Amino acid sequence: EWGRREESGDPDVKLGKGVVIIQQGSGLPGLDMANAAVTMFGDGTFMLLSGGTDLGTGLDTVVVKIAAETLCTRMEDVSVIAADTDVTPFDTGAYASSGTYFSGGAARNAALEMRRLLLREAAQMLGEPEENLRLEYPSRVASRSGCSVTYEQIARRTQSGTGCGQLTASGHFISDKGSFPYGAHFCAVAVDTRTGKVRLLKYYALQDAGTPINPELALGQMYGAVLKTVGHSLYEEMLLDEQGRCLNANFVDYKVPQIGELPDDFRAVLVETDDPFGPFGAKSISEISCNGAAPVIAAAIHDAVGVWIRSWPFT
Repeated sequence: EWGRREESGDPDVKLGKGVVIIQQGSGLPGLDMANAAVTMFGDGTFMLLSGGTDLGTGLDTVVVKIAAETLCTRMEDVSVIAADTDVTPFDTGAYASSGTYFSGGAARNAALEMRRLLLREAAQMLGEPEENLRLEYPSRVASRSGCSVTYEQIARRTQSGTGCGQLTASGHFISDKGSFPYGAHFCAVAVDTRTGKVRLLKYYALQDAGTPINPELALGQMYGAVLKTVGHSLYEEMLLDEQGRCLNANFVDYKVPQIGELPDDFRAVLVETDDPFGPFGAKSISEISCNGAAPVIAAAIHDAVGVWIRSWPFT
């Protein structure tokens, strides 16, 4: 379908198709780092302290899912306090597509340390060696012999007068390994050669973000990023007068894409892979999804009318 040349039926409207391949990073290895801490409460639930900031990317959900999966407990049994510099550990910052990779990696390492503490305490309570024990969902440690102890029982014992004290675990994530997401974006356009108007007919965004921790959030990132960058590719432009004052500093005159600008055929597809370095095989998704629209639309316009446009908005 994508390889077949099509005609619009209108001699003034030319159709074109484009494809680009794109690559990004997941934070800055060798520079970025993140920390996290997990504390067990008296009822066997947990508090996760994460230095990462959720800027609308869903990072709070991501780190909770990572911690809950590692601890074999329910998501609702893991609370999170994030980016409160009075109480949360240091994180380099929510930038450079680093959230899932670095902040998520730190959350997983803190949860892994909590696993170690849970197994240690359960071994004492059950009178069995740690190697005979495993964490089981939801929220218990079981032995090969069939005996088990719940997280609530572990919490009560550790926080009693004869216990070891409240269980608290910390973890960090530092890496010199690059974790690269990849993508391929395809689009089809109709170009009116009389007016120059460009209409998007199809847009497919395919992204390799490793193993998505939260697929729904990842798809939301892709849809939002594509439409955002369709905006600056085709519509958005700040108009300035001779004194440098912006003439269209409002959403009536400054054009951003709305629902009517969605292509008739708009798809976002996650291509799952298993990254060797990210938490549970995950890597980044947010910025790379912004990288495809401008070049793929430019390529499609060139395919339609033979003109390369190298500055935006394309007019």
